[in-house]
Amino acid sequence: MSLPQHLAAGELLTAIYGTGELLTALRGATCHSSAIRLYSLLRIRLRPSDPPHCAGRAAVFALKPLSAAASLPLLSHFHAHLLRSNLLAHPHVASSLLRSYSLLSPAVAHHLFDEIPPAACNTFVVNVMLSSLCRSSDLASARLFFDGIPDKDVVSWSTMLACYFSHGRVADGLAFFRAMAFTAELAADSAMLVAILTGCASAGLLPLFCRSIHGYIVRRRVPASMHLGTSLIDCYAKANRLDYASRVFARVPSRCVMHWTAMICGMTMHLQSEEAIRLFEEMRRRGVRPNAMTFTAVLRACAHAGLVEQGREFFKLMVEKYDIEPSIHHYGCMVDIFAKAGQLEGAYDVIKTMRLEPNLIIWTSLLVACKRFKNFDIAVEGIEKVLAMEISDDNLGLYMLMSDLYAMGGRWDDVVKVRRLMEEHIVRKNRGLSPIKASEPRALTVPATI
Repeated sequence: MSLPQHLAAGELLTAIYGTGELLTALRGATCHSSAIRLYSLLRIRLRPSDPPHCAGRAAVFALKPLSAAASLPLLSHFHAHLLRSNLLAHPHVASSLLRSYSLLSPAVAHHLFDEIPPAACNTFVVNVMLSSLCRSSDLASARLFFDGIPDKDVVSWSTMLACYFSHGRVADGLAFFRAMAFTAELAADSAMLVAILTGCASAGLLPLFCRSIHGYIVRRRVPASMHLGTSLIDCYAKANRLDYASRVFARVPSRCVMHWTAMICGMTMHLQSEEAIRLFEEMRRRGVRPNAMTFTAVLRACAHAGLVEQGREFFKLMVEKYDIEPSIHHYGCMVDIFAKAGQLEGAYDVIKTMRLEPNLIIWTSLLVACKRFKNFDIAVEGIEKVLAMEISDDNLGLYMLMSDLYAMGGRWDDVVKVRRLMEEHIVRKNRGLSPIKASEPRALTVPATI
């Protein structure tokens, strides 16, 4: 569109629409050029009688598409306008600009923070700066900044805690949470507790801490949000306490699809396939709509139990009744269902007809079944597909599997070829590691309520 056309369109918009309509259009803008044009028109349209916060809201709405453009010069240009217009005096404008800079240049964000007027530098702005520092690898600077915050709120503590866990510093994160629990006059919210449970899960510490965190939730009467209830169910299942997971699930006041899915996943994880399928059917009877993750869990349950026909029915139900597009995980489950049942032709048909490009995991699942059921004909086609893909140098098992399959078919020249590939890629066997399992503390009483 030419400049005269833009001007004509602007005059039309300002003539037809008021400030509210232009604000709504600016809020939904996704392109930075459209956002700048709408913002300019709205600034022209503003009248002294309009509420004083309209200009600030317009600036906040414009900053989102400007940040998505990932252009530091463009953001700097808008920053200059905000300075000239004295809009940085609004805390929500300052925090939005700070967040935008932190995504593009943390150093510039820190410089901007030092220049924000004290009147606009409230706790929200400070927490945005803390988030920016936590995204960097300099945890010492983030902690120093956190310690200097005079009035820390629960968001400040949650941000610093998530920083420790995201950088793998689980022990420091737990010590930090303990310090908050005993020294700060704050109670952890559900988001913070979900972060703790997730961090403990990644470090394999759930058997030690899952019940303790649950006890904290009950003692402090933390509201059981959807994510917190789901995390508790999931963590108890991963801690090999499916009985506790079931109790939490039974006491959730209003179960949503995430709670049902977490419980079905837990049962599938512990090979209780029939219970998982029964729970899936009960969920449907209660009118809860399953999502893609729910179907992944129930299809895995069918694979573990060898229920080929039921797996087919669930896959058909997902596509036809619930209009869910199958993902690579769903196709992988279907290949696994056929492969584990020895129906290798059916597994290969799924691979040939799937709408997505099969990945290395799916082909490996088929090749493992070919070796188990001694079907060399299908294995040869699968090996050719695998050799055309990029194989990680530490994937010794896959190289050995292909070598064994060629040996099973008596194709010794191909065995030599695979061995040479291993030498070229310097594929070595990983050292065996013996994990040390920490002893679990003495039994705690399971909380009566979530």
